[in-house]
Amino acid sequence: MSPSNLTSTLSRELSQLGIHFPPETEAKLEIFIKELVHWNRKMNLTSLGGRELARRLVAEPCWIGQQLQMSGTMLDLGSGNGSPGIPLYIGCGLRRADLVEARLKRAAFLRHVASRLGDGNIVVNRVRLEDMTTAPDVDWITLQGVKPIESLIQALRRLFSPTTFIVWITSGEFSLPGTKIAVPDSKTLVRVLRLDQF
Repeated sequence: MSPSNLTSTLSRELSQLGIHFPPETEAKLEIFIKELVHWNRKMNLTSLGGRELARRLVAEPCWIGQQLQMSGTMLDLGSGNGSPGIPLYIGCGLRRADLVEARLKRAAFLRHVASRLGDGNIVVNRVRLEDMTTAPDVDWITLQGVKPIESLIQALRRLFSPTTFIVWITSGEFSLPGTKIAVPDSKTLVRVLRLDQF
């Protein structure tokens, strides 16, 4: 897909979800999606392409962020291809985003995107959550496509405040407490809960 087609596809997907950003915000989202498509040719960041990539990896996280009225600071676990962390950070105008990604090449991609966005408030942490000894104080923790296994939950409890909000994004059904949100015209489900609700 050409850069201009990618840009128009992204605009259309945002609009279909009722999202209308100022030009400078949409321009940053375009930088992200173009870098994602470019790097995906060299390394496997996602199997999605075209409309599905724009919808699932950019527009849907922006919709989720708006529904939750996210603000403040966020930590995205297993950031990999940058979604949902980077679109949430841009779309919600968050103060800071910590992206946690253990794999070297994917962490390099995330650092490149942060550099292209010219934003020092996107911090890439190349580490596994379980190996972290300290963590930033954040308002939100996001996870996408990750199973809620006990070792992960224990690591979250060890590192973060009980009142931190968890946003668990999945296309499967997990037995989790909290509020359930379904993204319109999508298989994407969101569970929102506080860490002390586990």
